[in-house]
Amino acid sequence: MQNILVILDKPKHEQIALERALELAEKSGAKLHLVSFVYEPVVSIPLLSGSVLNVSDQIQNERKKWLQELQSEHSLPAGSTAEVIWHHDIPYWTLDYLAANDCDLVVKTAQKQFGRGGFGSIDWRMIESVPAPLWLAVSTHWVKRDRIVGALDPAIDNPLHVELNQRVLAVGGTLSALVGADLEAVACVPTPDEVADLDEFREQAGALLSAIDTVIADSGVECKKTHFVTGKPAVEVNRVVDRNKARAILVGRGVRKGPKGFLLGNTAERILGRANTDVLIVP
Repeated sequence: MQNILVILDKPKHEQIALERALELAEKSGAKLHLVSFVYEPVVSIPLLSGSVLNVSDQIQNERKKWLQELQSEHSLPAGSTAEVIWHHDIPYWTLDYLAANDCDLVVKTAQKQFGRGGFGSIDWRMIESVPAPLWLAVSTHWVKRDRIVGALDPAIDNPLHVELNQRVLAVGGTLSALVGADLEAVACVPTPDEVADLDEFREQAGALLSAIDTVIADSGVECKKTHFVTGKPAVEVNRVVDRNKARAILVGRGVRKGPKGFLLGNTAERILGRANTDVLIVP
């Protein structure tokens, strides 16, 4: 890992994304590019002039001063950079930046909306479109363990699903090694309660678990444990993550096809929407 893009929080907020990025940079030697977004819609209104138009320069100058102070408070890796961006659309700017620059990871604080679908609209747009691994960080009250959980798709008869699982495991292996965390896997079969206790289902589930173990073995990544659960994936996967106080959950993106290319699958979307910890979306 060489380059990490960090989308900073507003000055009055806790800089959770920066904390995560600094930890990763310390372990990997990666350079950081810090970006602080500012924008005031009033400057785009026609026929306004004079002092109103000067607000753009004033806001940017104040943010640049804050950004300099932020850099002086933290020991940034050598070669790291920072800039203030005047832009109204964070996902759109991020896509342009990634198209022009090498970047191994994007880190942003999640704008959680508990009880209203999990993430805010900006985060969902980034989840759907960012072509690099995206780490969305949250502040939680419980003590997290050094554990990262990768959510695997049990539909391993589909080559696209197998490839996605391999990407999740590869990114999980890299990050777990960097932060000194154990990597675990979870696979959930969406099964109604009425059939979960049938002997035939148990036999088939055992075969599926063995097949998932083979996928993990083929990846070459060490998983300390594999959690195999049944039920609603959004509930059961997050139950595993919460119960084990994992610091992050990895979810793959890229199986469902749409007019603009690979999109986030429905199951992955539901899992992310109910997540209570950091999430890493693997494209």
